[in-house]
Amino acid sequence: MRNPVRFPVDGITLAGTFSLKDGVKGRTAGVVLAHGFAGARYPKMAAHFAGLGYGVLELDFRGYGESGGERGHVIPREQIADIAGAVGWLAQRPDVDPERIAVVGSSLGGSIAIMAAADDKRIKVCVAGCPLAKGDSAFRVQYNTEAKYAGFLKKVEEARRQNARLPRFELVFIPERLRGFLPPGTPMEFYADTVDGFLSLNPMEVVGRIAPRPLLIIHAKDDHVVPVADARELAARGGKTCDLELLEAGDHFIFGADEVARKIGAWLTRHLPP
Repeated sequence: MRNPVRFPVDGITLAGTFSLKDGVKGRTAGVVLAHGFAGARYPKMAAHFAGLGYGVLELDFRGYGESGGERGHVIPREQIADIAGAVGWLAQRPDVDPERIAVVGSSLGGSIAIMAAADDKRIKVCVAGCPLAKGDSAFRVQYNTEAKYAGFLKKVEEARRQNARLPRFELVFIPERLRGFLPPGTPMEFYADTVDGFLSLNPMEVVGRIAPRPLLIIHAKDDHVVPVADARELAARGGKTCDLELLEAGDHFIFGADEVARKIGAWLTRHLPP
């Protein structure tokens, strides 16, 4: 079973897809699968989790995909509210156990998953793929000197004064060879408040609150968008119940790989059986 769903959060209609293997009886564990700044869903990963017996909700954050909300207005605190709404939607289903819900997120969605799990005890398990540990991590990849970074912030302030938008790749640079992972219709211009939202990200400051609940951080060593050092820093602060998995290769969009789906699925079944 794979069905489109819609539910309201903050007066905005969010869209997603719910998957559950045919023949599952009783209440199973649920998984919220959250995309990153690119907005790419991960249907192969969702199908793998569903095949293991989980009830899986692939979520479009507000402003992305089929969800409502303004395009180009991406605010992390609002995405945390979207995760909370998705967890609540899953918890109300008769086929999902409200005491066994996980959140799995990629890139910015991984950071949002950490921040949501830090304060939402309904989230029993968290997985973050290639997450930013701090708000300026992705910006610092391309603006890698203080002069370049200051110039970027000046441009952001100019855009704010003019109520103009900034091109996607001036915010988060993606090498051309990886741009095929961007889904059709993904926002390509963003307001200055999206930069403000990024800079307010603080996963490394709150990740320790997830313990003693299990947390998996998985990252590719050759990531060209978010430095692998962010994963190491988060894991160092995550405590004894945090596992770190570093892949030799895969770059930033690792959630599209079958191997990664299998690794995360195996970890989930150990810590939150379906």
